[in-house]
Amino acid sequence: MRSIAVRTVCALFLTLAPATLVAQTIDVVEVASGDRINGDLRRLQHGQLEFRTASAGAGHQRFAGTISIVWAEVVSLTSTKQLDVELASGERFSGSMSSPSPGRLIVQTASGPSRPLDVKEVIGIIPMVAAFRGRTTGSIDFGLSFTNAEKARTYTLDANALHRSPAYMYETEIAFDSWLSARDDAERLTRNNLSADVRRRLPNRWFALVTGAVEQNEPLELNVRLLLGGGIGRKLLQTNRGLLSIEGGLNYDGEDYDNRDPFDHSPEAFAGVNADWFSPGSTTEASANARTFIDLSRQRARLQVTGKIRRDLPRDMYWAFNIQEHFDSDPPGDRPRSDFGFSFSLGWTF
Repeated sequence: MRSIAVRTVCALFLTLAPATLVAQTIDVVEVASGDRINGDLRRLQHGQLEFRTASAGAGHQRFAGTISIVWAEVVSLTSTKQLDVELASGERFSGSMSSPSPGRLIVQTASGPSRPLDVKEVIGIIPMVAAFRGRTTGSIDFGLSFTNAEKARTYTLDANALHRSPAYMYETEIAFDSWLSARDDAERLTRNNLSADVRRRLPNRWFALVTGAVEQNEPLELNVRLLLGGGIGRKLLQTNRGLLSIEGGLNYDGEDYDNRDPFDHSPEAFAGVNADWFSPGSTTEASANARTFIDLSRQRARLQVTGKIRRDLPRDMYWAFNIQEHFDSDPPGDRPRSDFGFSFSLGWTF
């Protein structure tokens, strides 16, 4: 009986050992100084490799938590995870990763290994996880300013989320910004904007775009504006220091202004440019987005511009300086043409 029990225990150990080893499989990154770090690859984005360090075992803390490694200092990376790997050229690979030599990476795809990739070519790495939360990132920030002389208070709320489909072919970005100005001797004014963009990746850094938005702007006397359209765009430049893309297409514009009937409908052509700058090793990032709308039924143009300078703080916090401009060349009646504003805010990324 003792012999049978021993054999049974050994068989169970051999059966469970591979699963245990798989569960404990770790990623390994080596940097130019020669240091090798074991842990869990989170993502490569904006020239920074987020890497969650390993613990010494059960009951032990991770020796450094999640750290950011400047991608230019990485000489090798090994991971058995299924990764989505993007190059500066727009070429993509999906599979596990190994380093045949310093400064070179190979992605083991379903159809075989990729060509040896120079580390400098790689601008994005994301683990292809099944869970919805693991494929979603975003941020939320809140700002408050107070002017004692006029007893004026201004509140801002900005939030955005980016979700990737399971095969990482589609990206859905949802953004919301809200602004409220209140004075003791005047009526409160509000501005709210909810937008959603869905992008379908195409070869050679091209993408198809579907966009929609709901806007309300009391400074411009706009009760509601509905936008729905589609088009195409291309990433002109993407590196570990910055991103520049353009887009264009057609959309429907439905508007309702204060004290004006009826609800106005018009077709528009739109064009936009998006730019991001990020310096590897720096905690400061800057972004700017501009989109112009040309009315196809009459002589009218609208412009929307947003910009942000953000500086990271500990514990996924950040502070930001935000600007935005809404301009209309020919609003109905004598309504204001421009609504410009800026704010400071404190936020959190997830």
